[in-house]
Amino acid sequence: MSTPKRVRGSADTGTPRRPRIAAIGGITILLALGAAAALLPLWPALRLSVDGEHLGHLPLAEGKRFTIAYVHSIDHLPIEENIEVREDTLVVDSTRLRQFGAGMGHIPGEGNGRADGEWWVIEDMERDIGPEVAIRVGAPSVDHRVRTPDAEVRLSPCLATRRVLIEPVRATALQLLFDHDPQPECD
Repeated sequence: MSTPKRVRGSADTGTPRRPRIAAIGGITILLALGAAAALLPLWPALRLSVDGEHLGHLPLAEGKRFTIAYVHSIDHLPIEENIEVREDTLVVDSTRLRQFGAGMGHIPGEGNGRADGEWWVIEDMERDIGPEVAIRVGAPSVDHRVRTPDAEVRLSPCLATRRVLIEPVRATALQLLFDHDPQPECD
């Protein structure tokens, strides 16, 4: 009687070769998808730049708001401008202030004003301001800040008189991982 010949990869191990090749192909696809997620600009964020130099990114989902907060230079009371990102454009949604100072207040036909404790709030403003907002940062007493739901960047201590540009962008996972704290460093 003759002994049957063994076919390597099937009779020896009981598993055919194709699943091993499929597993390697699956791992390759997963690695490619991981690399794409890390390197392709997929994630919504705010990019902050100072005088044209990159400062960093703040993750911020489309449809979410960020706040530019500061102290009015004349009446020395706080003001908060809430801005929403909509399809790569910025829309002022609401403003909170303690009292109407120079250049502040409710513009007839633009939003609805109401009292909220010590604050006056103007909501539903829907003021489209375009694809970016530029801030000429005030002195430390003005205390310019950019706030998202997860972070706050204090601009005035190090960037007084400098131009900060805020724009909605798509960032890579690597940018958000390694470039997520745009706190300015004082010279």
